[in-house]
Amino acid sequence: MTKEELASLPEKVRIAIEAGKAAAQACDNDGGSANCDRVVIPVPGLRASQLPSLPGYVQKKSRYHQQGIHLDTPWPGIGNRNYAGVQAMHQSLKAQGVNCYVYYQID
Repeated sequence: MTKEELASLPEKVRIAIEAGKAAAQACDNDGGSANCDRVVIPVPGLRASQLPSLPGYVQKKSRYHQQGIHLDTPWPGIGNRNYAGVQAMHQSLKAQGVNCYVYYQID
């Protein structure tokens, strides 16, 4: 990830969070599974001090995942609402050219 891409992340994430909030609010049924948890932006090899301030946390590299920023989901809901919001965030970031994926934590 280039310095310019890193510098543009806060605004892109802000736009994605607004899209997620709107999608979550539009979903009237919060039933369903709670396994769609977060959008992750991979940042392999970068130190936390090199990253811009983003809502979320940095998960270190593990045996199964590369290092990445796990973005917060600042809306109510754990089932279908959370799923709708996370999917909207993911689609928004992808449309803005950000390399990201959806992280699922199986309960």
